Amino acid sequence: MAHEKPNRLSEWILIVRAQVPVWRAHLVKWFEAVREEPRLIWETPAVRFSTYGLAAIIFFSIITSIPNWVASPMPEGASEPATTADFHVVCSNPDCGYHFVVDRELGFDDFPVLCPRCEQQTAHKARRCMSAKCRGRWVIPQQSQGDGLCCPVCGEPFE
Repeated sequence: MAHEKPNRLSEWILIVRAQVPVWRAHLVKWFEAVREEPRLIWETPAVRFSTYGLAAIIFFSIITSIPNWVASPMPEGASEPATTADFHVVCSNPDCGYHFVVDRELGFDDFPVLCPRCEQQTAHKARRCMSAKCRGRWVIPQQSQGDGLCCPVCGEPFE
């Protein structure tokens, strides 16, 4: 014959049912003692620590909801914050030099990217040079002798 595993849940239920009258009697005695001396409510550890726990839960829920109260609501018709950005890109291949725009995640910095015209991995992030010589031309900035970037065509430093 196969032995059955004992059902632990049913054993626990039977133990709890057997203890209910004892707990009820203890609770009735405690209520009578509290009725005679109300100070016993606070001196009971279960009541005192339950009160502390409830107060802590209320305190932390208020603290965590303060930013929601302080933050102003989004204006009507406003969209969610952007997660992508457009980057102006220029191909560094001397035979190509194609200028185009790519849409990538914010903080993208994995250049060079693939140029759609010459299909080579030679497209770098570009900046617009507003000098009198370049007049708004998109160029790939290069490191200057100082500590900043400058235009490779006219040599003007970028701000």
